Amino acid sequence: MDTSKVSLGEMIAGISALALFIFMFLPWYELESVAGFDVGGADANAWESFSFIDVLLLLVVIIVVGLVLARAADAMPDLPQPAGLIIEVAGGLALLLILFRLIFTPDVDAAVDVDLGRQIGIFLGLVAAGGIAYGGWRTMNEVASPRLGGNRGAAATGGTQTTSASSTPPSPPPVDSPAAPPPAGGTTPAPASPPAEDRSPAGGTTPPAEGQPPGGEPPRQY
Repeated sequence: MDTSKVSLGEMIAGISALALFIFMFLPWYELESVAGFDVGGADANAWESFSFIDVLLLLVVIIVVGLVLARAADAMPDLPQPAGLIIEVAGGLALLLILFRLIFTPDVDAAVDVDLGRQIGIFLGLVAAGGIAYGGWRTMNEVASPRLGGNRGAAATGGTQTTSASSTPPSPPPVDSPAAPPPAGGTTPAPASPPAEDRSPAGGTTPPAEGQPPGGEPPRQY
């Protein structure tokens, strides 16, 4: 058996069913008075107090524990309804039966008036029956939650991707950086002129101007 296959709700229901079976051996009622006389001290458990309800409670225990063991052994039979629903209904039935006998004590076949007092067993049995019903309800929620969460997650993921793909605006063209502000004083600097091309021939000698004889002598006048 693999207990990891048993959900938390089924585990709660199974433990509560076993607890109910044990609590049925505890005192449920106490004989307080007979014909007006106090005779406290005599008590009766669930098996001694009921003629049919104890059989129904035992049937609830067998059903719940059987379903939990089948889940642990991975041998769950084909059921007409989900296991969580069956456990919840069984626990609800046990809860109603015990609550009924908590309010209305069993009739005692006697020729005289007999008063019965409630003992700890019936209160513990009521809590155990409530644990079975809660375990079945939790089992149903544990089965439904992952599917619902997965659908919501897929829808949310698809919606996000569609929105991001359709609503992403195109990136704006690059904007030239603004020109540097003019220097203080309001004078705009003149653009730098390109360097003058050196046209002098090799050797560093400047050619004579037009009309001037070579050698640098001034022209003679006649």
